[in-house]
Amino acid sequence: MNFIPKIFISFAFFLPVFCLQADFSDRMKNRLTEVITAKDAGSVGEGVDGYLHLREVDNTNAKKLVESENADRKSLFQALSRKTGGSEETVARKFSQAIASKAKKGHWFKKSSGDWVRK
Repeated sequence: MNFIPKIFISFAFFLPVFCLQADFSDRMKNRLTEVITAKDAGSVGEGVDGYLHLREVDNTNAKKLVESENADRKSLFQALSRKTGGSEETVARKFSQAIASKAKKGHWFKKSSGDWVRK
């Protein structure tokens, strides 16, 4: 009988974590077309830090997109670092490398020096 309350407590504790992960993951999926369109236009680019970076400072829509995407990426990096035991920085760097390897020709990348390069 003591076993059932422990399961319930564990489930109740982890359920919000799973829901949060689903929330940011769903938001990122729903935003993907907009991110790709902004990358195609050159208004945003990827950084080696794993985050999306604004290239057109006067573009209000791109700025909002970058802020929303980066908030969810931070949540993703935190969740993955907890899951793998690695640091958020390592997770973000691997994420960045994966994005760069699959990027379309013409997309922009911000190097650690701050310089922009085009694929």
